[in-house]
Amino acid sequence: MKRFSLIGSLLLLASAAVAQNAYNISLDLKNVQSDQVKVVINTPEVKEKEATYIIPSVIPGSYAQKDYGRFVSQFKAYDAKGRKLKTAKQGNNLYFIKKANKLARIEYVVDDTWDVEKEDNYIFQPGGTNIDAGNNFVINHFGFYGYLEGYKMLPYTVQVQKPAELLAASSLEVQHQSPELDVVQAPNFVRLADAPIMYSRPDTASFRTGNTTVSVAVHSETGMVKADSVREMIKPLALALTNFFGGMPVDRYQFIMYFPSVGGPSNVTRYGGFGALEHSYSSMYFLPEQSGDGLRSMVLDVASHEFLHILTPLNVHSEEIEYFDFKDPKLSQHLWLYEGVTEYFSQLVQLHEGLKGYEAFQEEVMEKMRRASEHPDVSFTEMSRRIIEPEFQDMYVNVYQKGALIGLLLDIRLKELSDGQMGLRELLLDLSKEYGPNKPFKDDELIDVIVAKTYPEVRQFFNDYVIGSTPLPYQEYYSKIGWSFTDKKPGTKLTFGEFRLGYEKDKKFFWVADPMNNTMGLQQYDILYAVNGEPLTEENIYRLLTPVIEPQTDTPVELAYVRQEQMHQEQFTPRKESIDLKFVVEDDTTATPAQLRLRQQVLKQVPQAVEAADL
Repeated sequence: MKRFSLIGSLLLLASAAVAQNAYNISLDLKNVQSDQVKVVINTPEVKEKEATYIIPSVIPGSYAQKDYGRFVSQFKAYDAKGRKLKTAKQGNNLYFIKKANKLARIEYVVDDTWDVEKEDNYIFQPGGTNIDAGNNFVINHFGFYGYLEGYKMLPYTVQVQKPAELLAASSLEVQHQSPELDVVQAPNFVRLADAPIMYSRPDTASFRTGNTTVSVAVHSETGMVKADSVREMIKPLALALTNFFGGMPVDRYQFIMYFPSVGGPSNVTRYGGFGALEHSYSSMYFLPEQSGDGLRSMVLDVASHEFLHILTPLNVHSEEIEYFDFKDPKLSQHLWLYEGVTEYFSQLVQLHEGLKGYEAFQEEVMEKMRRASEHPDVSFTEMSRRIIEPEFQDMYVNVYQKGALIGLLLDIRLKELSDGQMGLRELLLDLSKEYGPNKPFKDDELIDVIVAKTYPEVRQFFNDYVIGSTPLPYQEYYSKIGWSFTDKKPGTKLTFGEFRLGYEKDKKFFWVADPMNNTMGLQQYDILYAVNGEPLTEENIYRLLTPVIEPQTDTPVELAYVRQEQMHQEQFTPRKESIDLKFVVEDDTTATPAQLRLRQQVLKQVPQAVEAADL
């Protein structure tokens, strides 16, 4: 009786959706076969005799060709009487449907992207899908369904049949119809694609900062990372952002975090790296399990960037993002803003609130200059528009390097012109009031708007360094805030040399796969047992090996290792190595009071503080 009642309710909901000219989707997470999920879509009424069903090829926030249609199979279309309609697949992502004016239902199965068997099939995990039956599902909606061309902006209702013990984490409101049935709704495909869901056994925590409720959901493969711990790491960041903005521009935010065990049985880490993908009211994370300061530092660095996207692109974005074309995307020219300024703010906020020290901030600036120097000087606006083209795809990482430096230099210029009254923060807050989540700007007009809101001199900055390809004027701008700059100077670094490790999964130990040029005498096949007396494990490897891989002091490190079945225990001291230091900034000891005042205005201005409370 319960089963029939459930099916009946689904049919009633489906009928209502068709009558309302909407999409009604059934996603079956209970009956997973061969690591695949069945998708059933009751479609809106189609007027045309022929239609194209589109699975996204590119998504906002991850500017590369994804082709999610590669993971769809057994595609079928039916009319209202259950008769099959003719379909034909075109390329990776398009399904052509004949007699579409009779279309009532589409069915197919979806493979997850995390279990790809070839590296060239890889999709960055935060923008992908995970199907781990009875344990975890990561549902980025664009990886499970799409839309009929011309019908993208109709409402969506998604009915999720799922194991009772798994609960949803999403920025969308989840209606719990029963322990095994959830319903989520979105006004259109763009909003749906902007709100991923993770199903897992519940490990959640939340708190309030200002008027914003912040929620954290964690899935840790071995249980090492807990939501309560992550909340305590994120809380100071949320407070810092509240202070930075003078109040948060959203009333709710959801952190969705998956922590894989490196080298663990799930094997989801074998391709690609780690990181996160931003959304308007949430962000999805794929970060390695670890503990202690290593976990805190990693979470803060990644979360600070993603969290800041609540300013841009949520509240300041172009029509290209508001009406994103998932089939043939027309990309905005303003990645310098969406990613570059966001990355700059993520570092500045931590500096303002004491989450990052002044010297660490300077080091971050130097590292960004070094990494930016690896890329050619091109127009940033042109690169943004063409970022998915092969010629520009490898330059995308530079939006986090040179893009952030553009943000820093523009902030310096604005504060200089306004005598400290208006910086990049104030400009973005002003833009967010003029536009907001539902009012996009015209892509070609943004720079004109910025110049009108600030100073005529700012146009030359954009002409030279954002629209043009003139190298950034580091020395000129850093001198304004009392920093000296040189592109090369002699220096030293501490090092133990380099070596490469392997991991034996069955016996759970790390061994030297390639001794390379290490200074400790490690040989191939040595088994690393302990560092400073603490046995080495998957969980603590990042923390224990940090003083070996990147020594910051000349403090000796004790290594225990096994060679030819004999345990050895020795202390090693890092050696100093002469190097050329590139792109160096230091405090200028001859800086004038005016330069020091501008430095203070750019880097140290702290708005009034607020407090956070657990929920």
